Amino acid sequence: MSNLNNVLILIGSPKAQSSASNNFASYVEDKFKMNGVEADKMYIVRHQKPEKMEELVKKASETELMVLINPLYIDSIPAITINFMEQFCLYQNSRKDSENPKKQKLLAIFNSGFPEPHHNDVAVAMCENFAQETNMEWIGGITIGMGAAFESRQVKDSGGMSRNLRKGMDLIVDSLSQNNQIPPNAIQIASKPLMPLFLAKWGMKFFGGRMWKGQVKDKSVIKKMYDRPYEI
Repeated sequence: MSNLNNVLILIGSPKAQSSASNNFASYVEDKFKMNGVEADKMYIVRHQKPEKMEELVKKASETELMVLINPLYIDSIPAITINFMEQFCLYQNSRKDSENPKKQKLLAIFNSGFPEPHHNDVAVAMCENFAQETNMEWIGGITIGMGAAFESRQVKDSGGMSRNLRKGMDLIVDSLSQNNQIPPNAIQIASKPLMPLFLAKWGMKFFGGRMWKGQVKDKSVIKKMYDRPYEI
C-alpha cells in the first residue's frame, strides 16, 4: 500500500493564527511533514467571500485527507466551518462519480474551554454525519478539554500536560501517513483530560473568579456580585 500523499488542515477558529486551534494544527502539520506527507494549513475565516470559498472547496475536494480543527461554540461547530461544510457538500453532490474516483478521509479535532473533553462529542458527531453525506471515510474525532490553555503555548512545548495528546496524535499521524488503520485506542489516548478533573475544575473556579473580579471597574461592586435579589 502506498503512503499518504497530501493532507489539508482546515482551521475553523475566527481567531485564525492567534487561536488554540492553530497551535493544534501546527503540531499535526509538522508531524505529517516529518513523515514526508505534503501538508497544507488554511484558515476558513479567510475564505468567506464566495470566490474564496469556491477556491477552498475545490482544494479540499482534491486532498486525500482532510483534517478539520475547530473550537467548540455552544456545543456546536463554528458558523464559518458549517458554511464550508455546506458548500463542500453541495460541490461534491454536483460532481460525477468519475470526477472523484478516490475516497477521501476525514479527521476532526475539537477543543473546548471546559475541562471535560466529552463536551465536544456532539460537534464530532456532526462531523461524522458530514463525512457520510459527502462519502468520505470517517477516521474519528479527537476531543480536547481546556483548549484555551494552548492559545499562548505550542503543543510541543506544553510538557506533561499534553503528554497523552501528543502520544495519541503521533500514533494517528504515523498510521495515516502510511495509509494504515489507526490503532483502536489512539483517539482515546489523545482525548484524555489534560489533568485530573477535580484539579482542573478547582482551577477554573478559582482563576475564573479572579478574572471576573478583575474586570469589575468599580471595586465596591465586588461584594454585590453574588447577590440573588430574585431568589425565593
